[in-house]
Order: sequence, then C-alpha cells, then structure tokens
Amino acid sequence: MVPRAHLGSIPVGRDNSIDEPHWRWMREHGTHHVPDVRAQNDFFLSFRGLSSRGVWCTTWVFHFASKGEFIGTLYARRTEVHPFTPAEIKLLETFADQAVIALENVRLFEELKEALEQQTATSEILGVIASSPTDIRPVLDVVAADGGKTM
Repeated sequence: MVPRAHLGSIPVGRDNSIDEPHWRWMREHGTHHVPDVRAQNDFFLSFRGLSSRGVWCTTWVFHFASKGEFIGTLYARRTEVHPFTPAEIKLLETFADQAVIALENVRLFEELKEALEQQTATSEILGVIASSPTDIRPVLDVVAADGGKTM
C-alpha cells in the first residue's frame, strides 16, 4: 500500500504487502471505528505500537472496493483518545462513498476510451477495405499503422 495523499501532522507509514493482517481484516470487514487503539486486541495490534509511541490513539478506517476487489483505504486519525462523533463518521462515510464513485467513474471512463479507440481503428480498417476491395496493400498498411488497437 502506497500513501497517495496526506493531511496533518501524523506521520504516514507504508506497508510492503496487502497481505498484512490488518489489510486482510479490512478486506473482510470494511469500515471500522476504533475509539482507543491501545484497548484493541484484534487486527489493530500493529497500530498499538504506533499508539504507544504517541503517533495516534483514535482511528476510523474505510476500505475502498471496486467490483468486490480491495483497492485502498481512507484513514482519519487522532493523536489523543477522542472517539469520532456520529456526525463526523457520517461525513467521513459520505466522503468515502463519493471517492469510491469517483474512482469507479475513472475506471469506466478509461474502459470507454479504450473501446472508442478500438472502434475508431476498426472503422478506419473497414473504410479502407470498402474503398479498395480488390487491393489488399492499403488494408495491410492501415492494420500495420493501427498498432494492434483492433486486437
């Protein structure tokens, strides 16, 4: 997992593998509010070490999924034990839901762009075939220039 954005004074770590226990837990359970990280005995054990060093004490975590596949997380953290209020949690969940929609829109746009490029290339090839039905050379030239977009 690679941090892509960060705001605030709490340092951001980096995990080398999404197979770490807390990432597996996130994939299986989703959103989690931990009012006091130091009091946890489950997957937040790795975070308890951060809490004992004064890094953070309260956290809220949302996992992003696309087509059922885990793609990332959104964290809100506090350096003191101060649980998030229901209004704060609702705001964070709304933001996270909107982020998932935005990520999905980008994915769909990229798929649409790719399909449009493929259709354009196919159209160009069909146009050349229609304009010279007996001469294969122009068709082969267009296919070679296509670079595999129609494949």
